[in-house]
Amino acid sequence: MNYYLGIDCGGTFIKAALFDQQGNMSACMRKNVEVISEKAGYAERDMAQLWLICAEVIRQTIRESKVNPQKIKGVGISAQGKGAFLLDKQKKPLGRAILSSDQRSLNIVCQWQQEGIQEKLYPLTRQTLWTGHPVSVLRWIKENEPERYAKIGSILMSHDYLRFCLTGELHCEETNISESNLYNMQSGKYENELAEILGLSGILENMPPIIAPDQVAGYVTSEAAKLSGLAEGTPVVGGLFDVISTALCA
Repeated sequence: MNYYLGIDCGGTFIKAALFDQQGNMSACMRKNVEVISEKAGYAERDMAQLWLICAEVIRQTIRESKVNPQKIKGVGISAQGKGAFLLDKQKKPLGRAILSSDQRSLNIVCQWQQEGIQEKLYPLTRQTLWTGHPVSVLRWIKENEPERYAKIGSILMSHDYLRFCLTGELHCEETNISESNLYNMQSGKYENELAEILGLSGILENMPPIIAPDQVAGYVTSEAAKLSGLAEGTPVVGGLFDVISTALCA
């Protein structure tokens, strides 16, 4: 019997569940993940800690199921969307992740709305403006933490980051990045015009390649295998923005 591991990283918990090929669940474990709010309106997460908790939950799930890790034939991740999980040019966490519930960019979003930016974006992105969008977070960092902004190597979101930790491969998954306001819904590609409208010219150089939800993004590395209990070489697919996965499962 073959098995498949699902991981979900939400606003409160990260959990992992193991299913056989008929869809029967063998085990499911979860653990709380802290949201750090040192200032009013801030919602951050320690990226290194998040990965360690994820690996621990995977390990506990495999142990609880008593399934041989070699029988696990694939891993998929759904997660809270938007926000920004930044890596530096050495592929290390660049400060804390800023979650989609963070409100620090409210003044920027209000200014964009007053300038009619939303009307320029919507025909291409099918998105409104919101403080949780990666572009709002990035513009805030550019204006308030320019040294950090200059060090950005890669821009990810939650499940992109966890997938990177498992595989060492950098991608942005389509159902998530399509709601970033940097993605042209008509072409299915990043759009320089969008970045320029938002005052983020050049930022697309830091956006990893786009990957489909069911596309194999990479394989579990030896380091990730040691931490998580998964077998080295296990395939990991692109995954899904959690809202999209909910609709799909419904």
